[in-house]
Amino acid sequence: MSRMTASDPFEGHSSAALVLIILFGLVVVPSLTVYGCSTVARFGVKHTGAKGLLRSAAALTVAAAVAMYVWGVCQLALMDDKDKVQACKDAVGRARAAEVDRYEPSYVPLRLGCHVAKGDTYAAGVPSYVNPAALGLALAGAALAVSSALAPEYRVKESSIKESPR
Repeated sequence: MSRMTASDPFEGHSSAALVLIILFGLVVVPSLTVYGCSTVARFGVKHTGAKGLLRSAAALTVAAAVAMYVWGVCQLALMDDKDKVQACKDAVGRARAAEVDRYEPSYVPLRLGCHVAKGDTYAAGVPSYVNPAALGLALAGAALAVSSALAPEYRVKESSIKESPR
């Protein structure tokens, strides 16, 4: 079996890059999740304030966006050559499967592109919901982060909370 080189037209994504993205996700997703939950848990939902709730929601939303992207990366990382050929057949159709002349891997948007000799490239290898969901969650997380930065601080101080009579 010959070794594939960087000039191989049927070379997909870099395995090292895919593993690094997965490792990054394994660190970032739990970290953001713990941060988002602990911010609310520290003071309770009623006493966290708008700024804290927005910050927590932003962290959880960005964690979901990263998790969605890493899910797509896992799909690509688990594909062998046979799976790539099958994904391209499914994407371009069996009639045009023989016309695939190269792969065009892409990280943004995440996909394995199957390029046909006539010039068209078809997305394959990543579920169709991954890119729109990751983008939507990332934009929502960014909007929540900006909102939390602009929101006034209205957290109720624990010293001002009246204790109920016992």
